[in-house]
Parts: sequence; structure tokens; C-alpha cells
Amino acid sequence: MIDSPGSTSDIVQGLLEDLHRRYSRLEDGAPADYIPELAKADPSDFGISMTTVDGRVYEVGDTRKPFTIQSISKPFAYGLALKLFSDEHMASKVGVEPSGDAFNAISLDQKSGRPRNPMINAGAIATTAQIWNHDPDQAEALMLDYFSELAGRRLSIDQAVFQSERATGHRNRAIGHLLRNFEIIEDDPEESLDLYFKQCAITVTCHDLAVMAATLACQGLNPFTGSRPLTPEITVRMLALMATCGTYDFAGQWLYDVGMPAKSGVGGGVLAVVPGRLGIATYSPPLDVLGNSVRGIAVCNELADGLGLSLFNQYPQTSSTIRRSYKGSQRQSRRWRASNQARLLQEGRDAIRIVHAQGVLDFAAIERLLSELRGIMSDVWILVLDVAHVTELPEESRGLFLNELTALRRRGVVVLMARARHLNLPRTLSVVGVEEEMPQFEQLDQALEWAEDLLLDSSKGEGQNPPFSSEIDRTLGFLGMLHPAHRQTLADLMQCRSFAKGDHVIRKGDSGHELFLVREGRFTITVELCGSDGQIYESRLATFEQGMCFGEIAFLSGTPRTADVTADLDGSCWVLERHDFDNLRQWEPDAVTELLLALTRDLGTKLALTSYQLTLMEHL
Repeated sequence: MIDSPGSTSDIVQGLLEDLHRRYSRLEDGAPADYIPELAKADPSDFGISMTTVDGRVYEVGDTRKPFTIQSISKPFAYGLALKLFSDEHMASKVGVEPSGDAFNAISLDQKSGRPRNPMINAGAIATTAQIWNHDPDQAEALMLDYFSELAGRRLSIDQAVFQSERATGHRNRAIGHLLRNFEIIEDDPEESLDLYFKQCAITVTCHDLAVMAATLACQGLNPFTGSRPLTPEITVRMLALMATCGTYDFAGQWLYDVGMPAKSGVGGGVLAVVPGRLGIATYSPPLDVLGNSVRGIAVCNELADGLGLSLFNQYPQTSSTIRRSYKGSQRQSRRWRASNQARLLQEGRDAIRIVHAQGVLDFAAIERLLSELRGIMSDVWILVLDVAHVTELPEESRGLFLNELTALRRRGVVVLMARARHLNLPRTLSVVGVEEEMPQFEQLDQALEWAEDLLLDSSKGEGQNPPFSSEIDRTLGFLGMLHPAHRQTLADLMQCRSFAKGDHVIRKGDSGHELFLVREGRFTITVELCGSDGQIYESRLATFEQGMCFGEIAFLSGTPRTADVTADLDGSCWVLERHDFDNLRQWEPDAVTELLLALTRDLGTKLALTSYQLTLMEHL
């Protein structure tokens, strides 16, 4: 049982320190001596490193001390071969069946001469021979570059160990020539054997192995560098082989006791992977009779038991794929609408459904998502699907997801995708043999505005504005509550100013000496926000159209502008300047009083709606 740490505030680090303290006293086993250079290892060396798929590291002991990778290189070399050659080619050279034999057994198919799997020496030599044959002149550089990318730093070959292995590797040399006899190796095996000896002599640390394990846990993506040395498909094959063959004639017991894909090496390293979660590595040179690190096996056993890391000990997924779901009446876009449009929207908003999905959308999650969608889509014909918190859409479940979106469209539901750039979704869906655009938006607010526009388009002809007697009455909007004489007085003072699409009407920091009322067009207020990643993002505060005012807060308070305002379309505004407002206060105070009351009511309406939206978001 893993003891809880006492004073340490870092629970995970404390667990590793406790393991290291207790198993440092384990003195069973001895370093490998059949390779003279390996016999020189210090039996007291001991390190444990754990890395997570999102880049955290926990380690204790000799995690930065170099040693040679030895047989831990085998699954990675097989992965490189799968990158260079087709599955069919590699299947003709080496099998994938557990042998139940020791690592150096001459375990070949009696008819074809094909090694049982890439983890035993015969299969590993056959695999490395394919890499050498791909480009004899650059094979060593290719291999070192590949292993360096896996580890996230430049690796090198321990020449002393290489020469020691080369001088004493008679059994491996015999295996190589036997493979040549069966034409598994198609050229003189000596040079590819040298590459195999160099591969095993690559120098790593316990930390390097943990990074490599995390890369496998991330389906071939190095979580520390962001590079992808392996594809998800190849990574799956590597992990399968590590699970069934990685510890040779100990593989069945390992899976029974530990339940993680793993690979050991006679240099003292052990590498284990919890797919999708973390990588584990240990370094301790003393080996048991099967050639596995004594302390490494013990640590992995206890971690698997104490932390529930076995692949066969996974809890059922009960969390919903839908993070939040609510009706269109519970959230609106930041585009302010004219009163008649606002009324129409309020009457029909429940035809919109906003759904926030989350997690990895694998088959099980997709199945849950589709089931949950069917339960909430009655009387809804616009679905806003926000996938910002979907971390991955695996290729295997992508088709199922797109098929469901297509089925929704065929049933008359318009699907608007929000914040989906990272999923690389197609821009169209095939609906009844016709390619229809699937609208996608960078921001949720843009998708909500589009949904509202769809609702308004569906109700055209209803609730249109009555005719107005003058342009002033039509475009001063909320100022319609003013006495006609005061309204005309203001109109006489206001200047009509035109703007082209993209023009800056207001910039942050400008003086607030002007009040704007939209005559025609559309204008958006934006602010810059710092995201959790440290990047600066532009966010929309509001969009205003005909009859609405903006700039009133700085105008009334006399403070500088706090946001930018740009023209979304060609348009124009009525503009009241500060000096005209001040003059009006002197000779027409009743008009100013009415204007201030109108502005106060308008601000109150805006603040009330904003407060309501914020309150709703706390409970959605």
C-alpha cells in the first residue's frame, strides 16, 4: 500500500518520494553482465519519473543520470518502421504474436522464418534491418533524429556500450544470419546488425523515458514539445505489442499484476504507459532472472494497485458529454435589436437550443451526445453547438458525428457550429444529394446572432415598424419619447457623419466628447481581453443598429473611451458634440433634462438585460 505523504503539499510528488524511499532498500538482483559495459552500472542508482499528457512532471532520485536504452528501443524502432513501410511489408518480415520465450530466444516461424514479434531480439533485428535498408547512408541519423524527437531533446549513442555489444553479440549476429537465410533480411546482415547495436546503445535518462511514454499516452504527440513523431494509428499498434510482448515470457504475469503496456531493458530502465493519461519510467540497474529491473517492476506494481492505473480497472464513464444546454430565451447575442425585432425574437427564442459539448468525442461519448440531443430537440429548429471544450474528435468517430449533423439537417434543423476550428470539420454537409453549407463561427456570440437573424427572417412581415413622418423621427429611436419641439431642437444640433465598413468610429482612450445615434448601418463595440493562455483576444461587447445610441457613458461622465467602436457596414450616425450639449444646457435646459432622462432609461434597459444574462449564466 502507498503511504500518504506527511508534510509535503504535493500529493503526487509525495507518493513517488515514499516509493523511492522504501524501494531504495530493496537490494535483490544484479546489473546485466553479459555485456561488459553494462556490468559497470551502480546498483544503487534508482529513479522514478511520471509525466502527464498535459505536460506535468513528477520525479525523484536519479532521473537525470544517463544509461543506455537497450530493449526499450524495440517498440519505438517498430513504430519508425511502420512509418517507413506499409503494414503489409512489415507483416511479411515480423509477426505480432506473443512468443512466451526469453528476449534472446531464436523464435522463428518454422515455414517462413519470420520472427514471432518485434520485441524479442530476432524480431527487433529484423525490424531494424528494414530501417537500414530504407536508406543505408542515413539510417543512423534518421534513427537518432526520431528518438530525439520522442524524448524532446538531442540524444546520442554511447560508443563504449556499442562497441561492447558489437564485440560480444555473437548470438544476435547468429540470429541476423539466420534471418538472412530466410530472406527476412535481404542484404548482408552485418551493417544492419551494427545499426541494431547502436540503437540499443542510445543514451537516455529516466526523465527521457517518461517523456517518451507520455508521447505514447498522447497517441504519438509529444506533450512537452508539441511535435508528433508518431501517428495515432501506429501508436495503437505499438501499445498493443508492448502489452502482449513487451516483457517477453513475463508478459502475461505483467498484464495480470500491472495491466499497462510496458517495455523493459537490461540497462535497468522500465517504461509503462497509461493511454490518454500518463507515462511512467523507472531506472534501477539490478535485474531479476527474467532480465527486468527489480525495483522498476515493484514500483509499477504498487503504482498500478495504489492508483488504479490498470487498463482493466477503469471506472464507467458517467459524466455527460453535454456540459451545458439551455433554450434560446435564456441567452441572447450582444447585438441590440430594435424594439419590434426584440419583441419578435422574445416570442420565438425557444426555437433555438444552445448546447455546449465537452471532452473527447470517441464512440461512447458520441453515443451519449446523440442520445442526449434527441431528448432536448423537440420543437427546436435551430441548434447552436458549441464545441470549444471538446478536446478531440477521433477519426474513428468523426463519421458518426457528421452523420448525426446531416440527419438533423434532413429533419429541418439548422446546425450552427461555434468555436470548432480545432476539430477541422468540413464546411458542408451532404443533404439529400446536395452539399449544404454548415455555418461555423469563431465565437459563440456570432453563432447566437446568426440564429437570431434566422428567426427574424422566418417571421418577415410581422411587426414591422409603422411609417414615420420624418427621417428624424425614424432614426432617433429612443428619443421618440421626447417632446417634438425638444426632439427637433436636438436634431438641429446633431451632425450627420458617414462611415465606411471597417472604419473606427471610436478608439479606446479617445475623449468622450461625442454622443452617437445610429442613422443607418451597424456598429460594434469591442474590447481587448487577456485569455488564460496569455494571448490578447478581441471580444464583442455589443452591436447597435438604427435608432440606438452608443458612447453615452463617456459622454455623460467626461471620462476617456474604454473600448473601440467600428462600422460593420457602410452607415452613418447622428452626432451630438459636447460643446453643443453644454450650450443647450444654458438656453434649453428642459430639452437637456428630457435627453438625460431618455439616456438614463436606455442605460437602465441595457444594464437590466446584461445583469439578467449574467445571472442566468450562473445557473445554466
